[in-house]
Amino acid sequence: MYRTSLLTFIFASTALSAAHADSFAVNEYSASDLGRANTGRVTQTDDPAAAFGNPALMTAFEKAQVSLVASGILGNAKFDDDGSTDALGNPLGGNTDGFLTDNFIPSGHLVYPLNDRVALGFSVTVPFGLSTDYDRDWPGRYQALTSELQTINLNPSIAYELTDTLSIGGGVSAQYIDARLTSAVDFGAVCFNQVDPVTCAGAGVTPQMADGRIEVEGNDWSYGWNAGLAWTPHPDWLIGLHYRSGIDQDLEGDASFIVPANASFLTANGAFTDTGGQAGLDLPASTELGVRWQATERTTLYANAQWSEWSSLEELRVQFDSPIQPDSVEELNYDDAGRYGFGGDYELNDQWTVRAGYAFDESPARPGFRTARIPDNDRHIFAVGTTWTPNEAWSIDAGYNRVTIEDADFDRTGNYGDRVVGTFSGHADVMSVSATRSF
Repeated sequence: MYRTSLLTFIFASTALSAAHADSFAVNEYSASDLGRANTGRVTQTDDPAAAFGNPALMTAFEKAQVSLVASGILGNAKFDDDGSTDALGNPLGGNTDGFLTDNFIPSGHLVYPLNDRVALGFSVTVPFGLSTDYDRDWPGRYQALTSELQTINLNPSIAYELTDTLSIGGGVSAQYIDARLTSAVDFGAVCFNQVDPVTCAGAGVTPQMADGRIEVEGNDWSYGWNAGLAWTPHPDWLIGLHYRSGIDQDLEGDASFIVPANASFLTANGAFTDTGGQAGLDLPASTELGVRWQATERTTLYANAQWSEWSSLEELRVQFDSPIQPDSVEELNYDDAGRYGFGGDYELNDQWTVRAGYAFDESPARPGFRTARIPDNDRHIFAVGTTWTPNEAWSIDAGYNRVTIEDADFDRTGNYGDRVVGTFSGHADVMSVSATRSF
């Protein structure tokens, strides 16, 4: 349990919101594009969020624009227990729900045309985020209790118009991560594993009767880059292509323990004492291709596909500051995964536009490697949205997503014999609003 504490922290810091993303990529960056299930990310020029989705699009802006976005995720999930047991085969608990806590996600974007061919951009986004809080007596408490993650991504960019029909763009990203993780520790099971049942029972340290807790916190800055192009082969068609590099993170964290007094003898050799550790984590690169078609004077249709190279996450390896603790390795064996969607806008009049969309989001997690912190599975995203443009200077966007998560069968054995068996199910309601100002 101790050796994997920082490892599970690192995994939690990448787990993020299973409610609304492929594994741990959060998509709430634009209220207008959220309304079409993010199917216009690499082709939309409605607002300056284009600077983040595909910087090549910035050459289409004639005026400077700035937008502020506020999004909320309201998660609803439950776990149906199917006979979870501790190290001795005794029941661990029953069903639980309400562990997906609500999240607020802000973001902001700026596009500034320098001249007819060059434009600058800047985006502040929250690409990763997680907030789950299980009941303290749920069956998987020894594998996960609380997981909190906050990230900030700073992405300056530049675009250049090569010809009247082709533009390119690129940028760099500086990303900060701060995370906190807690889980229960079954010191009774630890004692039975490391000492002997008779001695442990005499001290009152038996499975589920001597629980402690571990809390791990950590943070890191990491860096990456992105590049894209926008091609208009016909006035009614736009094709966008965007690549975002993988980001190699080197996380540092601190682990602290709460040990029951009657189990303190288990720390005599230095185990279960506060320490630090380091872990490398290679976040995947992604490639996205999109098409925009001006079908009629009032109707615009979008389609896109995104491919994320999750297979870069084969394992997580942790090195501990404590010399008595060997490296800890957990196999992830992620698969590459795709996200596919289509959407459309309809302009009702000069002030109002409505939109809708659908996306299918594949999970990279293999069923046999799911964890309690991210019981990930495929998602279906249904979107609606609108834009109100009261005058030439201002526009207000609103978007809503209903995210349904396919049921995820779960069967995982913990470090000291606790086996959690059941089914995760849930959905999320995602709302986003933004205000855009043109200068």
